[in-house]
Amino acid sequence: MTSSRVTVSLPDDVAAHLATLPARQVSAYVAEAVRRRAAGDTIRAALGAAGHGDYAFDLAASSERLAGPAISDDLVTRARERWAAEVARPLPTPTAPQ
Repeated sequence: MTSSRVTVSLPDDVAAHLATLPARQVSAYVAEAVRRRAAGDTIRAALGAAGHGDYAFDLAASSERLAGPAISDDLVTRARERWAAEVARPLPTPTAPQ
């Protein structure tokens, strides 16, 4: 795999955290964080395409939404199909929470 050198400006707290890592691990750490964020962005796009709203983090509002009506099975199926198409592989069958 090829790599590119980039320069970024980071908030002091983030830079301080990176400074605690061994120098040879910083690039891998940042690459993993960016890949996780990209995967989350893709998931949010798939959910949005299936009709799910995108909400900012708000614990009280989240609790209210969770207390509301459940997401329909059809909506879950459409989101899973979209996500499977995005990652170009079938997703495992979900299991019921225990």
